[in-house]
Amino acid sequence: MPIYEYICNKCNGEFVLFQKVGTAENDTECSKCSSKDIKKKLSSFSCSVSSGYSFSSYSGSKGT
Repeated sequence: MPIYEYICNKCNGEFVLFQKVGTAENDTECSKCSSKDIKKKLSSFSCSVSSGYSFSSYSGSKGT
């Protein structure tokens, strides 16, 4: 389940939730003031790859 970051337009609170992919903003409420006037933040992500792969030399096959 992905982690989503939100900011509340009412109290300016920021919070993080584990939610199913496709969960709408209007199905979510602020964890501080319970307002539904929230906005999903653009956040960074991370991923991992098996050893032997390099992002700088990745060509679609294992190895360097």
